[in-house]
Amino acid sequence: MPDALPKKFGRYEIIGILGRGSMGVVYKARDPVIGRLVAIKSIPESLGLETGKKEEYIKRLFQEAKAAGSLQHPNIVTIYDVGETEFGPFIAMEYLDGITLKEIISRGKKLTIPQVVELVRQVGEGLDYAHSRGIVHRDIKPANLMIVEGKLVKIMDLGIARLPFSDLTKEGKLVGSPSYMSPEQLMGEKLDGRSDLFSLGVVIYQATTGKKPFTGRNIQEICWRIIHDDFIPPSKLEPNLPPEFDYIIAKALAKDRNQRFQSGKEMFEAMRDLLVGPKEEAEAEVEQRETEIARSETKTQPQSSLDSVYDESSSLSSSSEIEDIFRDLTLSHRTLKLGEEKRIPLWQVIFGIALLGAILAGLLWFLIRG
Repeated sequence: MPDALPKKFGRYEIIGILGRGSMGVVYKARDPVIGRLVAIKSIPESLGLETGKKEEYIKRLFQEAKAAGSLQHPNIVTIYDVGETEFGPFIAMEYLDGITLKEIISRGKKLTIPQVVELVRQVGEGLDYAHSRGIVHRDIKPANLMIVEGKLVKIMDLGIARLPFSDLTKEGKLVGSPSYMSPEQLMGEKLDGRSDLFSLGVVIYQATTGKKPFTGRNIQEICWRIIHDDFIPPSKLEPNLPPEFDYIIAKALAKDRNQRFQSGKEMFEAMRDLLVGPKEEAEAEVEQRETEIARSETKTQPQSSLDSVYDESSSLSSSSEIEDIFRDLTLSHRTLKLGEEKRIPLWQVIFGIALLGAILAGLLWFLIRG
């Protein structure tokens, strides 16, 4: 890190440092042209990387811009600009006010089933969108999932995404976070979107139990267990989890990708069934469509803080209590049982009809006698 902050990256005026990570330094900056705050991600000369490694990191940085910049989705961080200055290359991106899932887990917070369902819905939609455009994230983990204003989940850091025709992250090269990698990624096989869904399964397991499904004394042992070993069913670690949740995790973490969920939507629907029974699925789909319409009417996103997004060791930057992080996440997935409670029981209907018949019969008899 230089002794003094750089004053500018391109036209962007640097305000301060937000955080550091393995992929570079993130600065808080201002765009004077339109007056908005942005986050600048850069790899400065002072990181002391070897020449070959530095060149690879720089390529990844531009690859992140190319990958994320081509994606326009509410659940994927928005890339505004890319450039290069005397301080090195940089990417200008959204300046988010939120907290990463990693920070939530590090505070001992475990997500409930409704919260996980909403997390899977949003991350699944973002991944399906990226996968449909040939982009595999390759590094889905809690540190790369940010929750903004307690309800919007953003997928971050596409720096090691595999793009079509990209020559940076060729198969056979280990890139990413081993604990969250799929078996095929560890074995250097060709990847598709189902690898990201495996990683999402690991995230869900950790978010609900507080532990990772595959652990070890070193990277080699972790990789061996991911490829060959089974994991402890989550309900054994967290008794509040239903047995059906074990089945969903088992499918998400299947060694054979053909046995896993084939899309984020499929994973979400399986998770949603933990909240709503088969008879209520049609009503849930109607409510889901209404939620999507309402969300599409509110497209503007707040631009405030990206504190500690890329700093693995950072502390919480949000002033809200941890219990309020997901305060709005479950609003769109209620079980719709209120409607059932308002239905008139059948016996009341029959009794009412009989009573009405008796009254009419008495009135008719009175008229005839009169």
